[in-house]
Amino acid sequence: MNNIDSFNEYILKDLKTDEDIKEWINIGFEEFIETNDLNTFIKALEYAVRAKDTMLGISKKTGISRSTLYSIFNGEQQPQLSTALKIIKELGYTVKIA
Repeated sequence: MNNIDSFNEYILKDLKTDEDIKEWINIGFEEFIETNDLNTFIKALEYAVRAKDTMLGISKKTGISRSTLYSIFNGEQQPQLSTALKIIKELGYTVKIA
């Protein structure tokens, strides 16, 4: 097992409850706002998907192909805001402006 796999497992072990996952997404979004680095937010969404569902499950729920999801999460394709919102909604969360 390499260091990346270990890190991924470490993060996923911490994302047990809905509150944990929501906080993780919020932290990723706040970091995006501060740094303007969309990849931080997208990575947070990827962990949320992996903690709460599967790529196949979220693909079926959102209508976004698995290959597109993998491209987005691997940084090969930049998602539109509507795509990120669709994923968040299907994870069972909403977005609020504070």
